[in-house]
This record gives sequence, C-alpha cells and structure tokens, in this order.
Amino acid sequence: SEMAKLALVVMLISLVLTTVPWVQGLEDGANQVKWAKRVESGKEVVTNLQFYFHDILSGRNPSAMRVAQASKTKDSLTLFGAVMMADDPLTEGPEPTSKLVGRAQGLYGSAGQQKLGLIMAMN
Repeated sequence: SEMAKLALVVMLISLVLTTVPWVQGLEDGANQVKWAKRVESGKEVVTNLQFYFHDILSGRNPSAMRVAQASKTKDSLTLFGAVMMADDPLTEGPEPTSKLVGRAQGLYGSAGQQKLGLIMAMN
C-alpha cells in the first residue's frame, strides 16, 4: 500500500540520520552536553554529536505530512514525486519522550523512479 511505502521511505531516512554522526563545534562549560563528545587534536577541535530524529506521520500531532505528489506517485514502488514537509523533534535518546535538543525543519522527497533516491533540505 501507499502508506507502507511511505513508512519504508521514512524508516530509511530515519536510519540514515540516526546512524550518521553530526559534527558541529560547541563552546566549553555550561553549553557542553552529555550527548556530545569533544576531542582535541592539535589545533583542531572536533565534536561528535549523537541525537535521534523522530519523523511522526500519523496520530494527533504528526511532525511531517505530504504536501505534494505527482499523478503517478501512488503507482510508484519508490513513491517518486512525493514531497513531505517536516518539523521533526531531535532528542537526546531514542525515546520520543527523551530530552528535546533541537528540531529538523524542512522538506524531503522521493527523487528516484527506479531505485530509492531521496532529497532532503533541513535546517
């Protein structure tokens, strides 16, 4: 079904985003958080961040919804042409109820006709 295809696409996006470490600098002191690991090597400072991306498509308060699709999207195994708008919570732990550390706001869409291909623009 179309919902099952969409769920698969979202699961793959979430898997990629939660397994890839994000790198960003943090200041010392009070702004240092436990989900970040700071490594100093010579003159460079590298901070590895780990957080969890929650893309919620159903229920009372979905964080993402489809805003556009092509006329053939429903017939496509890859959901080619589906475009989603998101305001997804980013949390410290894997549970949706864990501490909120930010939001992923933007859009993503299915860009591959033959193979799964995703395009994302988030801030």
